[in-house]
Parts: sequence; C-alpha cells; structure tokens
Amino acid sequence: MQQIQYRVAAIICILACLLWAAEAPAKRTDSASKSTQRSQKGQRQENAAVTAWFKEYDQTRRNAEMTRKDKYQALYLGMNKPDKNNAALASKMMGKYTTAVAAMKQLQSTPETHALQEGYTEYFSSARQLFADYLEAQIAVPFTNKALIPAKKKLEVLDKANKRLDAQLRKKYKIPKHKHI
Repeated sequence: MQQIQYRVAAIICILACLLWAAEAPAKRTDSASKSTQRSQKGQRQENAAVTAWFKEYDQTRRNAEMTRKDKYQALYLGMNKPDKNNAALASKMMGKYTTAVAAMKQLQSTPETHALQEGYTEYFSSARQLFADYLEAQIAVPFTNKALIPAKKKLEVLDKANKRLDAQLRKKYKIPKHKHI
C-alpha cells in the first residue's frame, strides 16, 4: 500500500510539474502579448501626436503660401528696376513669413518632427529676411538685386531639404501630402 501511495504521490508531482511547465510558456506569451499591446498603444499615441503636429504645421504652411497671382508677380522680383507691385508683394510676404515663424515656434514638436520644425522655422525666417532685403534694394540707387542671389540660392537648398524630410515623415506615418492653396 505504501508503494502505491508513493507512486501516486510521484505521479501527482510529475503531473503538477508538467502542468506548471505547460502554463509557464502561456504566461510568458501573455506577458509578451501585453508588452506588444503596450508597445502598439504607445506607437498609436506617437502616431496621433505626429498626425496632430502635421495638421497644425500644414495649416501654418498653407497660411504662408503665395497665391498664384503672387507667384506670377514673384517672377518679376528679378527685374532690373524697382516696381511698386514687387514692393507690395515683398511687404505682404514679410508679414506672412513673420506670422509663420511665430506659429512654428509655438507649435509643440515631437522628437520625430523636431528637425522638420526647425528647418521650416529657419526657412520662413530666411525668406522673410530675403523679402526685407529686397525692399531695401528697391530704395537703393542704382537698383540692384544681385546681392540677393546667394541668399535666394541658400533658401532654395533649405526648401528642398525640408521638403525631402517632410516627404519621409509623411510616408513613415502615413500622413497625406500637404495640399497647396
């Protein structure tokens, strides 16, 4: 009888160990699953923050854009004589870019969008300065805008870099492309 009790106890211990071993991976899987769920929740929150940032950023860019008429007028900024329409455009764009710089500085960046925010803050600030320099050139006698060409080239390079970073972030976070006015 004692042998039977010993065997029953041994079988119960073996079954308990087997059940415990079978449950342990399931518990590890549950904790891994919970960790994955937490990670996915964090990623969704990160994506939501980036998406919200892009919504405000896109509005700032839209507000700072030139209209078609402005773009057409901008073609004449390189003319070799002062023009009141050019001066009016420069003044208008200085105002838009001043507002855009302030809006970009107030925008709460995320780690993912920080470089883009800094890039566009620099772009709007440099563009505003370029238009201010253009207004000064309008007053100068004799009129010349040749000194503005290097600043314009630098601005074009910055614009391309910003647009490239913008496209990368939009692709990564599945954010629709900025719609121009």
